[in-house]
Amino acid sequence: MPPDMNAACRMAKASDVAYYIDRPGGPAACPFYNDVGFVAAPQSFVANGINAALVGTTATEVVAAFRGTLPLDTENWNAFVESVLDWVNDAEAELVPASYTTGKVHHGFDHALQLLWEDTVSAVEAQRAASRLPVVITGHSKGGALASLAALRLQFEAAISATAVYTFGSARAGDTTFARDYNAKIPHDWRFENTDDLVPHLPPVTPLLAFLAQIDGRLARLSSHGYYHVGQLEFLNWDGGITEGSTFALDVERLQHLAGLVPAGNVLELARDHCLEKQYIPKVCR
Repeated sequence: MPPDMNAACRMAKASDVAYYIDRPGGPAACPFYNDVGFVAAPQSFVANGINAALVGTTATEVVAAFRGTLPLDTENWNAFVESVLDWVNDAEAELVPASYTTGKVHHGFDHALQLLWEDTVSAVEAQRAASRLPVVITGHSKGGALASLAALRLQFEAAISATAVYTFGSARAGDTTFARDYNAKIPHDWRFENTDDLVPHLPPVTPLLAFLAQIDGRLARLSSHGYYHVGQLEFLNWDGGITEGSTFALDVERLQHLAGLVPAGNVLELARDHCLEKQYIPKVCR
C-alpha cells in the first residue's frame, strides 16, 4: 500500500519542527511549522537536554514527533561520525528485552523513549480524548527509531493504535523478532530512506561491517547485533523518484553506490543525504 504523500510531507515537516523545541522561538520558529497545521501550540518535552518529543493536534490527527540526535552536523564528516557513534556503539546498541514486544530492542533508544514516555503518552491520551482524532507518529534519524518503539509501546500500554507511522532516515530499532512483531501490529508504517544516507544502514548488519571500516576507521569498532528494519521502505532514489519496498537487488545496488563514493572522495555525501531540511523534505514534498 503506497503512502499518502501529502501526509508524508506534513510528517516530515513535523519531524523538523521537533528539532526546534529548545531553540530560540521554540517549535513555531521552524520554517515549516505552519505547514503542519497545528490548531494550537503543541506540547513539547525534553529529557536530559538531548532527547525530545512534541505532541500536537491538527485538523486531521494527533501528531507525536520524536527529535533526532543533536547536534548532528551533516556538513562536517568528523562531527557527523562522532555524533552517530554516540548511539550506535556497542554499549548503546546492545539488544535488550522490552515489555511491549516479543523481540529485543536497541538499549539506548529504549532508554531515550523511557525518559520521554510519561509526558508523551499523557499528552497523546489527552489530545486524542479531546479531539477524537487518530494518532500519527513520526521522527527523523534517531527520532525515527524512537517513533517505531513508541508506536508499539503505545498500543501495548495505552491501547492506542497509531493509524500511521512515518519515519525519515531512521536507524534500526530492534531485532528480527521485534520487526515481525511490529509489522504484524503496526501495518501502516512507511520508512523513507534517501539515496546514500548512511544512518538507515545502522546499527549495521554483517555484510556492511567491512565496508564501514573502509569508510572510517572509527566505524570498525561497531558490531552486528542482528538488527532489522520495520515498515515498508520508500526509497528516494538517485533518479528523483521513489522505489517502494526492499529487494535484494536494491540492497546490492545501494551498497555498491555507497562503496563507489569512497574512492571518489565523496564520503561527505553519506552525511549530507541524511539532512531532513535539505534532502528529505524537498524530495518527499515535491
